[in-house]
Amino acid sequence: MKTPYAKTQRREAGLDSPAFAELDRHFARFIARFGGGEPVALAAAHLSRAVRQGHICLDLARAPLSDAGEPLPWLPLEEWRAALRASRAVGAPTDTATPLVLDAAGRLYLRRYFAYETALADALLLRAARAPGEGIAEEQEAAVERAVASPLTLLSGGPGTGKTTTAARILLRLMPPGAPLPRLALAAPTGKAAARLEEALRASLVRHERPDLLAALPRAGTLHRLLGIRPGVARPRHDAAHPLALDMLVVDEASMVPLPLMAKLFDALPSTARVLLLGDRDQLASVDPGNVLADMVDAATAPGSPLRGTLAVLRKNYRFGNASAIYRLCETVRAGKAAEALALLREFASGAESDFGGELGGGPLPALPKLDAALHGPALAGYGPLVRERDPARALELLGRFRILCAVRKGPYGVEEINRRAAALLRREAAIAENVPLAGTPLLVTENAPQLNLFNGDTGVLLPDPAEPGGPLWAWFPGEGTAPRRIAPAQLPAHEPAFAMTVHKSQGSEFDRVLLVLPERDSPVLTRELIYTGLTRARHRVDLWAEPGVLERAVERRTERTSGLRERLAGDC
Repeated sequence: MKTPYAKTQRREAGLDSPAFAELDRHFARFIARFGGGEPVALAAAHLSRAVRQGHICLDLARAPLSDAGEPLPWLPLEEWRAALRASRAVGAPTDTATPLVLDAAGRLYLRRYFAYETALADALLLRAARAPGEGIAEEQEAAVERAVASPLTLLSGGPGTGKTTTAARILLRLMPPGAPLPRLALAAPTGKAAARLEEALRASLVRHERPDLLAALPRAGTLHRLLGIRPGVARPRHDAAHPLALDMLVVDEASMVPLPLMAKLFDALPSTARVLLLGDRDQLASVDPGNVLADMVDAATAPGSPLRGTLAVLRKNYRFGNASAIYRLCETVRAGKAAEALALLREFASGAESDFGGELGGGPLPALPKLDAALHGPALAGYGPLVRERDPARALELLGRFRILCAVRKGPYGVEEINRRAAALLRREAAIAENVPLAGTPLLVTENAPQLNLFNGDTGVLLPDPAEPGGPLWAWFPGEGTAPRRIAPAQLPAHEPAFAMTVHKSQGSEFDRVLLVLPERDSPVLTRELIYTGLTRARHRVDLWAEPGVLERAVERRTERTSGLRERLAGDC
């Protein structure tokens, strides 16, 4: 039966549906000028909304969900196809002049995202064709053997499974003493993740007593810097016409790389360059469209996939131990076992020592009238040493001790409110007035400033210069070697306090202790990947504040981002 566009349905089914933002309606009106009537305009609005939500395309065979999680009014697939094929706005994959692409599987794309997806798939399959072609390699030695034999290696594993240690062993095998050193680059999506990759690799090379490699190891940087992507400039400095001069590339935190950036990266790589992608396919996907690493790993596990010879999986956890409470909770969350996760939390929280004395703790979300009292102990234990410290180098080290992670920005249990409350508690303890800047405030940079060597996600701390006691506060960030560098606060790009930060912003970071706070109500943004990512930011201790029902639904909900990449890589289309 056809779905009618009756007047009684227009508010929910038409362009005035609350599901759409003004950007979606604007795009729909643009596409409507090409012809095709209301169905084409609606499909365009849904596609725009899907891309805003992180999808690469719109699957016309499945009705999308409203913000409340309910299916939206939808046409049968054949009716969508008929309307779209009649519009001059929509072309087949082989066309090049239309703004939208409809493929044979009923997926509707923006032209540029279809180009990104197919170009990346072609580049990966070209390298996979030269891979050993066997099954999935398990654990470190097998991963090293796989990487040495393959021009493309996907090294997937959770935090603490030794991904960077394995990467160092791969470098050692590929660069024996006395052999010519290849042109190598180290990169990650954020400056913080790049710094951690370089630090971990250097530590491994020191342990293996390879001073020659240590001296030749390049500085790690962001993927944007590697490609020469500049604000306001349409094309990166490096692309297929101006390739990177590399023999080998190591990319960490690959789960954070969106489709457009990954496509640009492989476009700029010489076909002979060896690529090693490190990441955790179970972490949150990138904020921008795509879930590329998960698509690649899923494709590589499919029987007969051309990528089967490229995947190495690390499962043994060296940080927690596979019997630890944190590891067990992470595994139940990763597997979507909500009831087991709740039982495990109850088991350990009931006997956990107070004030971060145990491995796993937490409990129900504190009621708003009791929130300050509940935050008091964690904030003082976690940030008290930081606000008392006056040595910038030591303060930057203390930033890795503790962090409050929130699932959302807004609301009574979001980043903005928790930041405000934590700062107020610390001010009261230090007897500092509301209008006086608080020394020891952690800072989070939220936009790139290449001229200052600061990038979105970098963290610093607000402190006076030790050489100027009683002087103004400066923003201190890690510098060359062990010496921190200071920047006047007025020069900083957009930034915010970081007593609390979102789980998304915490990716690529680790802390000794984490307090993970979920909101009071369920939301589509609460997924098992978000919970898993928040839990795995901790090295030693996690406290989780959540309503049991909210946590249960979050663990049961898996992030799904629509794309055709997995099928292309698995040989299904």
